[in-house]
Amino acid sequence: MADSKPVVWAEEQDQPETIINEDGSRTIISYRINDDGKKVKITQRIKDIIVKETVNKNVALRKKWGKYGAEKGSAPGPDYRTTQIGESVTLRLSPDWKRAEQEAEEEKKSEIAKQKTYQGIKCRTCGGNHYTAKCPFKDTLGSADSAGAADEPEGAAPTDPAVSSAAPGKYIPVHLRGKAGGLATEAEKRERDDSTTLRVTQLNENVNEQMLRYELFANFGPLIRANIVRNRETGRSKGVAYVQFATEEAAERALERLNGKGYHSLILHLEWSKPKK
Repeated sequence: MADSKPVVWAEEQDQPETIINEDGSRTIISYRINDDGKKVKITQRIKDIIVKETVNKNVALRKKWGKYGAEKGSAPGPDYRTTQIGESVTLRLSPDWKRAEQEAEEEKKSEIAKQKTYQGIKCRTCGGNHYTAKCPFKDTLGSADSAGAADEPEGAAPTDPAVSSAAPGKYIPVHLRGKAGGLATEAEKRERDDSTTLRVTQLNENVNEQMLRYELFANFGPLIRANIVRNRETGRSKGVAYVQFATEEAAERALERLNGKGYHSLILHLEWSKPKK
């Protein structure tokens, strides 16, 4: 009686059949026994796709360089004994990222529109972005209407009712108060006090008010105001600024330390806005 050879499970399985298709793909047919003990047929279709990537020529050359140092003679690719691979981070965009992008674009447009509106307000005295009546330097630079008054003859009678008449109950502009014989109040004296104001010239056109407050003069004490004189047509800086400090000591420290110093490729020139007596 011949010895019965035990059947090996691997021998029971038929060898996979590979068929080359006309389009270059491969069809692999194989059989296996499922969990129910039934023989099932498995068909797989595989197609090789070659993806070409264009890289910089210098990058491709660097990839061919041989390893050196402790890695000299090692196989291509990173060696985990000497190279630490960072964690792979997958970029997952939010479902409403397009809406967020549109909202950001609309917000940017609204800010530009506000800025244009703000730039449309030009002071006739110093060219700043504020109304002429609220100019903080109207006493230093003079009134916007004073240029025409300078051309009048000396003996001409004043035509401004605020100057010619000091009748009680009449409104007199701030820059004209005291000219009709009245005494200025303490509040008016404080408003016209420029003893703590510095005039800054030779200023770079790219410097703005925020840079004056929080960068250039930030270390000398609190500022009451910082204004840059701008062109009323273009809105560009004229390279002149007026900076008012809370105390005269702080203004004097800034004058001593910054006058003649370089700032954004230009040499600053600082002086008192009103000459000291």
